[in-house]
Amino acid sequence: MLVDVEVFKRVLREVASSDPAFIRDVFIDALRGDGKAVEAIVDLITKNPEARLRLAEAIASAITVPLNVVTRQDLEEAVKRLREEMVTKEEFRKEIEDLRREIEDIRNRMATKEQFERLTLDIEESARDWVSYLLGQRGYRCVAEHLWVDNSYELDIYCNAGSITVAGEAKVRAGAGIVEDVLHRAQELQHRQPDKVSGRLVPVLYTMLADPSARQRARELKVWLIENNRELVALEEALQ
Repeated sequence: MLVDVEVFKRVLREVASSDPAFIRDVFIDALRGDGKAVEAIVDLITKNPEARLRLAEAIASAITVPLNVVTRQDLEEAVKRLREEMVTKEEFRKEIEDLRREIEDIRNRMATKEQFERLTLDIEESARDWVSYLLGQRGYRCVAEHLWVDNSYELDIYCNAGSITVAGEAKVRAGAGIVEDVLHRAQELQHRQPDKVSGRLVPVLYTMLADPSARQRARELKVWLIENNRELVALEEALQ
């Protein structure tokens, strides 16, 4: 479908008057292209004295171009400067976007850390509740609590029932190494603060998920091992 040139010119003038931003965007898109559109625009402008003057006025605030002597070379240099400026702006936008992603990543890591801390606290509370309950089922009366040892390290689980003292840790996941660490911490309590231990000392490990190696090592070291609400190594086994 052919469009009458005069009609097209009239429509273009109306658009330029009512929506100059549209014309600006068209020009910017041309700058981003392969150069052919820019050459056509430059040719068009250099053939029209009024257009040359208006373009010079429009970019004079950012680029020094004599208003009375605007040549094709001036316009080409102006376009080059504009392109360089656009590249700088694109790089700046990219830096801003990279920074935004870094901030978002930090926020996500902080949220994950907070969720992990909440999960750890929940596990510790659950561990103390279950140790108290399981001891109560066997006739031992005590309320498990958190205990600092010489202000140097802590035990998640501590319960002194007189004839038996239970001390240990609560972990999200446990392997053989964690079991060994629990035994060492319980023994350290007896060494550093013997007044906190009465009767038989029983190391305890409460976990959400125990590796097969954890169960085997707990049996070997006589560590009471509880996974969620079930005993993988019973208290009686640990007392043998």
